[in-house]
Amino acid sequence: MDIRRVRESDWERFRSVRLEALRVDPLAFGSTLDRELAYPEAKWTDWVMRASTGDSAATFIAETPDGRIVGLTGVFSEPDEFHLWGMWVEPNHRRAGIGRGLLNAALVWADTTDPRREVVLSVNPAQTEAVGLYRSVGFLPTGRSEPLGHHPPAVAQEMRRSRGGASP
Repeated sequence: MDIRRVRESDWERFRSVRLEALRVDPLAFGSTLDRELAYPEAKWTDWVMRASTGDSAATFIAETPDGRIVGLTGVFSEPDEFHLWGMWVEPNHRRAGIGRGLLNAALVWADTTDPRREVVLSVNPAQTEAVGLYRSVGFLPTGRSEPLGHHPPAVAQEMRRSRGGASP
């Protein structure tokens, strides 16, 4: 399994796996399948282009030897912190360390880009395996939560990894 930063040429495969993630696990994301199905090609290509280079955003994928993308996550920069988003691994590839590898890649990128900034994420607390993974690398609940707008009464709980938090 190759875990790497997305490349511009990956946009169609990235789009496919992102849409699959929204279809399979709709309560794990703040977006919806219908919303992202409506995105024009230009939005997808711009998304991947911005996440492939530079230090404002990065998206990481897990790619099988035959070229299938089976997992993804991303991180983007805000003035005072980084935001982790979109962590997902295909169900038949879970429990193999892929999620941890994706998370580690995103955290290394954030720590390298600006080690002074904290990393924050939102997670549905019903996603207990994801919560456990985040805790294992130093994320802790902040006490903040908000409704998962597209599916009440589900919520998204904020978790934060402090500066100098646990190493990935």
